[in-house]
Amino acid sequence: MSGELEHCLKHLKALVACDTSNPPKNIPQSGLLDYLDSLSFIEPHITDLGEGSFNILLTKGSPKYLFNVHLDTVPAGEGWNFDPHKLTVKDNKAFGLGACDIKGAAACLLALIECEALNNYAILLSTDEEAGQSTCIKRFIETKPNFEAIIVSEPTQNKAVTCHRGIFTGTQEFFGKAGHSSDKRALNDNAIHKMTAWAQQALKIAESYNNESIGPLQGLAFNLGLIEGGIKPNIIADHASVKFGFRPLPGQSVENLLSDLGIESSDKNVKFTQGFRAPSLPANGTIEELEHFARELGLDISPPVNFWTEASLFSEAGFKAIVYGPGDIANAHQSDEFVMIEQLETALQQYKHLVQ
Repeated sequence: MSGELEHCLKHLKALVACDTSNPPKNIPQSGLLDYLDSLSFIEPHITDLGEGSFNILLTKGSPKYLFNVHLDTVPAGEGWNFDPHKLTVKDNKAFGLGACDIKGAAACLLALIECEALNNYAILLSTDEEAGQSTCIKRFIETKPNFEAIIVSEPTQNKAVTCHRGIFTGTQEFFGKAGHSSDKRALNDNAIHKMTAWAQQALKIAESYNNESIGPLQGLAFNLGLIEGGIKPNIIADHASVKFGFRPLPGQSVENLLSDLGIESSDKNVKFTQGFRAPSLPANGTIEELEHFARELGLDISPPVNFWTEASLFSEAGFKAIVYGPGDIANAHQSDEFVMIEQLETALQQYKHLVQ
């Protein structure tokens, strides 16, 4: 095992031990800030943005590229065979909450700073990616940073992602008139009936996008995620709501889709509340331009991916942004999350090349 990999696993062990799950996003109590402050080879500049959102900037010299890694994780959930906050190395895999998504990348970068005495680097560690907020990245962009390009770390199997879907979430509420269910007017006045009719139409609209594709990505990823409403079978429901989301392809118009879904309807019996909205990648420029940039960096190109990343926020702000990191997204957001040791080794070499 190389010295760099040993240091990488040392940092990954410490990062996994910090419970940065989001929610509840108790970053000050997690030990993360204390650990980074304890490292003698870096001088972290920490910005508290409130409600558990922290930007931690590590910088030295005059770097061309900014590397971004989010250190918040999803909650551990059930079904773990290992302690989610204790790094376990077994069968050439490093198990632990966040090891794949995406503390492994942060550990690689910390190990390189420690072992290579790097003179030029810029690394932004953020803490609020997992809950659909992105306050960290949005506020950092407002500072008008000056970099030639941004490399956002996510589990991409050490390939450069240059295209992914956007994201949109919202809540559609429906209002009816309560009463006894024996009254025939329930068919028209029941809020759940109204919601069901809307949902059926929304699914048909989503299906109408099936012929649109970019590489392996086809159609519109649409999901009805949470439905609530009603009191009991013999009461006409006076309120119902559905939380939904969709993942548009680059070039698909969110405004047109919202119009098709009747989101801008003037119906007083319907209320829409927007949730999280962010563009696809690229939000500016072309996929071909990003692929050319990735090849210049010596990176293999990944096919377009379904999952969303904060690279699109940097792209929307005018930066050249790609996604790159160790780990497989298929091993993230589940019990016994892991990253392959060989992928950490490859990432160490690639990050060293990219930083230098």
